[in-house]
Amino acid sequence: MRSIVILILFSSVLATAQAQDKDIRGGTCEQTKMQYDHYCTKKGDPTKDEIYSTANIACNNAKRNMAAACDGSSEKDMPYGFDQNGTPVKDPS
Repeated sequence: MRSIVILILFSSVLATAQAQDKDIRGGTCEQTKMQYDHYCTKKGDPTKDEIYSTANIACNNAKRNMAAACDGSSEKDMPYGFDQNGTPVKDPS
């Protein structure tokens, strides 16, 4: 009986540790898949011509969010920045 309790305790600790490996900064895996569909595939998107979508920044960040939430791999998001003409800039600092 004691070994069963220890086994259950160990498995719950292991499951908690694995859950913490996922980065949900952009939402859950399902939510980030919807972000990817919205910003990258633009399926039925009425805002497909807005600057955040056309600049590809939002798509790249959606891909990073999806990788972090679904696969556990995490990268820093690209900052959103534009010059006076509305052209995306690499480093808005």
